[in-house]
Amino acid sequence: MTVSHHLTDITIQDYAAGTLSMPMETLVACHLTVCSQCRRRAEVADSIGGNLFDQAEPATVTVSAADLLARAAMAPDHAAPQTASVASPAQPGVPRPLSRLLPTGLEELDWRRIAPGIKRFNLSDQHRKYGAFQLLHLDPGVTLSAHSHNDRELTYLVQGSYSDEVGKFQVGDIADLDGHHHHQPVIDSEEPCIALIATHSPVRYSGFVGKIMQPFVGI
Repeated sequence: MTVSHHLTDITIQDYAAGTLSMPMETLVACHLTVCSQCRRRAEVADSIGGNLFDQAEPATVTVSAADLLARAAMAPDHAAPQTASVASPAQPGVPRPLSRLLPTGLEELDWRRIAPGIKRFNLSDQHRKYGAFQLLHLDPGVTLSAHSHNDRELTYLVQGSYSDEVGKFQVGDIADLDGHHHHQPVIDSEEPCIALIATHSPVRYSGFVGKIMQPFVGI
């Protein structure tokens, strides 16, 4: 497998520091299973973080463990990503970090049709205003609405390929985008494209159709 699109340095650093959300961590982990270049960069980031931690002065503890547990119990309960009740077996072409979240194989999932040629499978029940964590199933030739982003968006290609203003994305590639990117993906593979997507907030559609469809698409 040839990987052409990689994680940014900032995302690598956040992954090593453990500050990414669970959906974002899942996408990064999927990419690391197939990209030796990003794995090496993640290992370097881990080692740098470990050295800095070892050199840091011990902090004075002012809060007890009981206080922390009490605060955690009172914190808002954000919806967690869905997980399969029984871990599904490894699926050819599906990275393990994703496979463990799926109740069945990709083709047997309970896909929801949201537009001609477009289906989705949600991996989280959280409201879209908090971001999305889902699989998109896109038929060959589908053109998505042009959009930009309010925050970080990660897209991992599980199957097929698409092209946009950034380049051509194929299986194993990851699109690591932020508010500076504006693009309009076009599915250019002969087979359906399946993409794993994680966002922190809704995207910004530039066209009328995209804005109308946003509540149904969920991103």
